[in-house]
Amino acid sequence: MTEENIPSFGKYQVVKRLDAGAMGEVYMAYQPLLERRVAIKVLHPHLATGADFVDRFKKEAAVVARLRHTNIMQVYDFDVASDRYYMVMEFLDGPTLKEEMVERERAGKPFTPYEIGYILNALASALDYAHARGMIHRDIKPANIMFNDEGQVVLTDFGIVHIVGDMGDDTVAGQIIGTPAYMSPEQGAGQPIGAPSDIYSLGVVLYQLVTGQLPFQAESALSMVMKHVNEPPPPIRQIDASVSPALESAIMKALSKDAASRYQRAGAFAQALRQAVGMSAEQALAAFSITAVPRTPPPVLQQSGAIATDDV
Repeated sequence: MTEENIPSFGKYQVVKRLDAGAMGEVYMAYQPLLERRVAIKVLHPHLATGADFVDRFKKEAAVVARLRHTNIMQVYDFDVASDRYYMVMEFLDGPTLKEEMVERERAGKPFTPYEIGYILNALASALDYAHARGMIHRDIKPANIMFNDEGQVVLTDFGIVHIVGDMGDDTVAGQIIGTPAYMSPEQGAGQPIGAPSDIYSLGVVLYQLVTGQLPFQAESALSMVMKHVNEPPPPIRQIDASVSPALESAIMKALSKDAASRYQRAGAFAQALRQAVGMSAEQALAAFSITAVPRTPPPVLQQSGAIATDDV
């Protein structure tokens, strides 16, 4: 990324781009006044359309910024610059769960039941906290789960899907938004969603951690969505017979097609999994050992402005 291509976001000095996806781009930046690194998520311009977008952006960003939980990425600020809407968040050095999964597969080091219990326990705590405040994530997937430099699990991108969705109400009825591979049946069908939808997506993540594969394979996004809506996922023990029946049962309950048949609280899911693997609540709080390489530290920043670096 050349110096001419570095975007400007007010008081934040952009260092480099970290990632880009369907929703927007993520930059590492520096906030001189508070002498801290931050992450800036910039929404793609074509998503910031519609008469109600500005109000929706302000409303949702303000709600997300009020979330204060150890396992939820903190949102510091939100604004618009040159018609580009952005959110400023805490910067995390660690890898995403997606990156950790890739590295584990490369190294031949599968997740242990206790490690899976630790990850689920942290995510369940974050979701129960957010759900109690009326916030549904809508896009739980390994790429939106990160580790900080202490191995602590942090859920990212709360509110992003809701902001860009052309919603008619707070249930996002009639609109399919999210990631097809992790989408609940009701979300895929464009129906109103609640906490059980997030729990289904969390179940897909756990299924993948245990088996090393997604419940469904498909040639297109639409085909993937329809499989989540209509087809039962293959039993876990059919893929890996070494998995205990209790662990399989705990995860498959989260993947029930009927939302009412799932766990109604993420904490209940975490408790069922702990019981399945013989793990105490205290053990679920133990530190997690990261395998993937943390992000490269940023270069030293000058007070006079941003420094350009190569894309990552």
